Amino acid sequence: MTTDRTTMANDTADAANAGDETRQYDVIVVGGGPAGLSAAEAAAKAGARVVVLERQKEIGYPVHTSGGSWISDMRALGIPSDLYYPISSVTFLSPHNQARFDYTDPVCCVLDVRGVYQHLATRAVQAGVAIHPNSPVEGPIIEDGRVVGVIAKDHRNRPGPWRAKLVIDASGFSSTIVTRVGLRQGFHRYGYGAEFDLAAPNYDQQSLYLIMGSQVAPSGYAWAFPRGKGRVRLGVGVIRPDVDEDAREYLDTFAQRLPSLAPAFAGASPLEYHTGLFPSEGVVEKFVSDGLMATGDSAGHGSTLVGEGIRFAIYSGQMAGGVAGEAIRAGDTSAAYLQRYEKQWRARFGREMEISYIVNQRIAGWSDPQWDEGVEMLRRLTPTQAAELLRGDYSVGLFLGVLRRNPTLLRTGAKKFFDLALSRLGKPAPVTEAELAGG
Repeated sequence: MTTDRTTMANDTADAANAGDETRQYDVIVVGGGPAGLSAAEAAAKAGARVVVLERQKEIGYPVHTSGGSWISDMRALGIPSDLYYPISSVTFLSPHNQARFDYTDPVCCVLDVRGVYQHLATRAVQAGVAIHPNSPVEGPIIEDGRVVGVIAKDHRNRPGPWRAKLVIDASGFSSTIVTRVGLRQGFHRYGYGAEFDLAAPNYDQQSLYLIMGSQVAPSGYAWAFPRGKGRVRLGVGVIRPDVDEDAREYLDTFAQRLPSLAPAFAGASPLEYHTGLFPSEGVVEKFVSDGLMATGDSAGHGSTLVGEGIRFAIYSGQMAGGVAGEAIRAGDTSAAYLQRYEKQWRARFGREMEISYIVNQRIAGWSDPQWDEGVEMLRRLTPTQAAELLRGDYSVGLFLGVLRRNPTLLRTGAKKFFDLALSRLGKPAPVTEAELAGG
């Protein structure tokens, strides 16, 4: 961590000259997305005085995510059912293959993204949090190597200091604070997505598609996520710098690139256009320092398997906010104390994220024939197994079940991956064909 007391002192003097007053809080949360709002709510419930500084003028706008998620998690997180749309059919498409899974009781869903964010904001306010939209944070205030606040503009564009015992960086991909204090560098490998939210009168509102292959999304995938009332999100994501292709070009020509789905989008027209960036480097090495915590995308807490972030951001934020509240009560916001947040998070999500990143690195460079083979492997799975894989709900039983339905994988390069993943899950010895036959 670097110390720049002179620079921050000048910023503070400039703010004072502008007639602004220093705001004092226990916890400052930088960013009003799902991680920041959840962290703020949890910290406030623990007794801390909390403020959220959000750079946009509206919570939940602009939309940067497709909103795909899981019903069980939304229930566990207390998200009302009218804020997500359940899906009963999931289809994986490769250039020359497909695997469809139907669910009598839907397991996945598509979120009303803006509605979910504003619901989380309302919960935070009810817990006592102050939220300031249109208040972009420009940088940290650092004294003797410790973060003690931030410099931010208010809704009237007046810069000023905000001081706190603890700052939580929930600023997403930009990582406004952690990169400036030297906790880590910016993300160099990332997913870039472009999406239309369409009014599509001919689209089947119960059919979700994940589409792979060089024709539609090199080093990534395309998606069609229905969200009810004739609306569907159609998007394309690619991984930079793995490829140089522009996701927007592939989105604009989607119907020509995939004629089989063109009838579903006949007569459709976009009502919204979204873009977003998603870290694709795995979990960062450290996400706490003296007076500072990082949560959500700022700490790489999304799953790189399919670029899924919202549910993990909420879980991460709740953990960060809970520990923040404990730290305020204890009067100790040192990195040593805040380490308990890292330990909690890694105990719950560390292995899952590690395996997802290994998968991401493996499949990002797949050729079209490899995608066809991958979808053929999926075709042999049960709907429950397919959902567990997509959700990243990894277990020894799941991977052994996949191998029993696809035993030839043990005689390919995939065996090394399965042995590595199983070892991370606690299986001491490599899997054998005799073991699968005996199961």
